[in-house]
Amino acid sequence: MEKRLDARLRDLSPRGVHNVLATVAAIDEFKGWWHGRVVPDAPVLKRLSSRAVRISATASLQIGGRIAPAPPRGPWRSEDSLIHQAQNAAHIQGYTETLRMVLDGYSNLPFGEGLIQRLHAGVLKYSDQDAAHRGQYKAVPDPSPSFLRRAIDPPALRASDPDLTPRAMAIATGWASTRLDGSEFHPLLVIGSFILELMAIRPFVNGNGRVARILGTYLLLRSGYAFVPYASREKVIAERWTDYYFALRQSQASTALPRPDITPWLSVFLSVIRTQARELRLLFEEQPDASRLSPTQLGVLRLLERDGEVTNRLISSELKIPRETAKQVLNRLLVLNFVRRMGTGRAVRYRRALRQRDGGVAR
Repeated sequence: MEKRLDARLRDLSPRGVHNVLATVAAIDEFKGWWHGRVVPDAPVLKRLSSRAVRISATASLQIGGRIAPAPPRGPWRSEDSLIHQAQNAAHIQGYTETLRMVLDGYSNLPFGEGLIQRLHAGVLKYSDQDAAHRGQYKAVPDPSPSFLRRAIDPPALRASDPDLTPRAMAIATGWASTRLDGSEFHPLLVIGSFILELMAIRPFVNGNGRVARILGTYLLLRSGYAFVPYASREKVIAERWTDYYFALRQSQASTALPRPDITPWLSVFLSVIRTQARELRLLFEEQPDASRLSPTQLGVLRLLERDGEVTNRLISSELKIPRETAKQVLNRLLVLNFVRRMGTGRAVRYRRALRQRDGGVAR
């Protein structure tokens, strides 16, 4: 199996290899830009990360068509609707906490099967219907509703049988660990190939897609792609889910052939990261330069980080400056697009301006 995983990276199809290499180069160019940029203050990064996690958790509901239904109008709600909403809430909470754990502590989380099972237990933590198999490989072949898909799928697209899953996961995880520590293959290609293998094995009864996406984030961080916490990869996947899923299935279907072609999957996997990087770069290039701010203006921004919003009166009191001076400081921050004004008259208050494109991917 390790030879097979090596071979499909050594013999990438000429039809797609140039696109794959160009995308890898673009991602690495952004990686260099990120490490060499003027580092924004920690609160800005924290706010970006929190926002990205929130968007990612919500977007994960949309991947594969699992979209939260709108609450019914009126006082009556069906039992099925209430159950579905509870499941969606459990999905979002589990995904949020697990992704946050990875972003905050990835450097202290050793890569291996134990981590993969821990991520699975985390994303299903609040799902009562999945309590029996949290953090455990599947014990039965593709239960309903996947049984029909198993019956009609060609052998190449069927998940590993339960009795073969532990060995398949051990080999795939060992291969990824060794190759990421080596120099033969670019880490982005190793990560993409490993995620493809994980999704082909489908080691869990439920939650394989969620685990794969969070594990991808973990592996990117461990490989030095420090920008990934600050923009949502799940949002990008949700927006191009059809292409993403088609490329996954197309590449899985060829894995048993003498010359497998996984370039369709690598192309879409890498293009998602590239789009994530582009959105983040645009965001940072739009942000004004904090080096132009005076100590008083920086003091106002610190108050905004502490309280979320400020008023002229609060700034005057906290910074010990006249209210007219506080007004001038706020007007200057408005011009520089560091803050935005809310309300009118005596109800005027100010919040930090941060432009980012919102959006909102499988079970």
